[in-house]
Amino acid sequence: MAQAAGKVKQQEELTQRAMRKNILRMVWPATLESTLQMTVGMVAMAMIGHVGPGAVGAVGLSNRVTQIVWAIFASIGTGATVLIARAVGAGDKEAARRTAQQALVVAIVLVCVLTLLVVWQARWLMVTLFRAEAYTLDMSFSFLALVAWGMPFMAVMQVVGAAMRGAGNTRTPMTVALVVNIISVCANYVLIYGHFGFPALGLRGAAIATISAQSVGAVLALYFLASGSEFSFALFKGYVLDTKLVRSILKIGVPAAAEMIFWQAATIVLMRLIVGFGTEELAAHQLGLTAESLSYMPAVGFGIAATAFVGQSLGAENPRQAARYVAEILRYCLILTVLTASILFFVPEMIMGFLTQDAEVIRLGAIYLSLMAVAQFPQQIAGVLNGALRGAGDTKAPMYIGGIGLWLIRLPLAFFLSQNLGLGITGVWVAMTIDLFFRFGLSSYRYYRGHWKSNLRIT
Repeated sequence: MAQAAGKVKQQEELTQRAMRKNILRMVWPATLESTLQMTVGMVAMAMIGHVGPGAVGAVGLSNRVTQIVWAIFASIGTGATVLIARAVGAGDKEAARRTAQQALVVAIVLVCVLTLLVVWQARWLMVTLFRAEAYTLDMSFSFLALVAWGMPFMAVMQVVGAAMRGAGNTRTPMTVALVVNIISVCANYVLIYGHFGFPALGLRGAAIATISAQSVGAVLALYFLASGSEFSFALFKGYVLDTKLVRSILKIGVPAAAEMIFWQAATIVLMRLIVGFGTEELAAHQLGLTAESLSYMPAVGFGIAATAFVGQSLGAENPRQAARYVAEILRYCLILTVLTASILFFVPEMIMGFLTQDAEVIRLGAIYLSLMAVAQFPQQIAGVLNGALRGAGDTKAPMYIGGIGLWLIRLPLAFFLSQNLGLGITGVWVAMTIDLFFRFGLSSYRYYRGHWKSNLRIT
């Protein structure tokens, strides 16, 4: 009996090693991709930061609008990821291929319509949503009207990447991101400052650089999708709209979109509060967000892995394996979080100094980074748990948790602490920290109740 127990234990250890190998194989490309994107965003923001605080604020305000559009087509990507993971787990490659094709075509049509609306109404959107200084608003709607043309390319990269991640392929999206980021950095350097015979275009140059990089990325993504081993299909060849499949994609994806829209809408309300504090406070907030992303974006890879492995495991009707994957992913995520949070906490001034030369912006940004360093732990763990819930098809729970935390905790506290208690911008950041801990508690409760394990079929 002891020998039999030893064999079982050895088998479990081998299974554990195989599981860890699978996790690392998926996580490191996704982590590197996220880190690359945020690093390049940080470098680009540093270049824009040298144009002036007004330029930084303009980019921040414009991003709030483009991120709402991004949330809409990212929802299609979320639905595709979950359904493709289920199909792969069940061994149905044809279902995975059909899902990828339907998701991509619907996303392209939708984002083209939304792009035209944003370009047409850029000025109205900026004036209606924000109460920033006139100079910042002028820069923001000029930037938005130009950079919005890159949204279709961004949508293609998002949906193709989501489809490939659902199939377990994170290396190809990483490769696309690497090329896009190299082009983006080089083009920003040339067009913002004016090098190699090009004029110095400032903020306009940053927009052109972004669109150029995104267009190349979209072409590469489509090429890899059509020629890759996961799907291998011509984009429109033999395409017939499958309304049932599209409904299934949207059934999973719409709650994810609602969650993101809750987030962006709350962020817009918060930004309206922040811009009232002044240009330096707005710049500190925007640059702080950029710097913080170097900490939390690497952990995005763990959330992606949780979604894919839970989806594949449930597709294979093995909920126990899904739970074991999540437990292992959490261990790796915590190790990384200790490292990144420590950097934010101990050297915030140095990080902010890389992004701007404005002493007051550096001082304020350092306060933000110190608070967010503490909040990294609940934020990262909740990200993995919510990723697992999405992989199980439970996208409504993260939506409700996000909506409650943002609208009933973050926003009321931000106004109360900053206005009633007179804490100013610091009060806003304290409210953000409290919200992250609150949502972590709700996500943990939802996941560890275990109801998601019964979601073996998605219709």
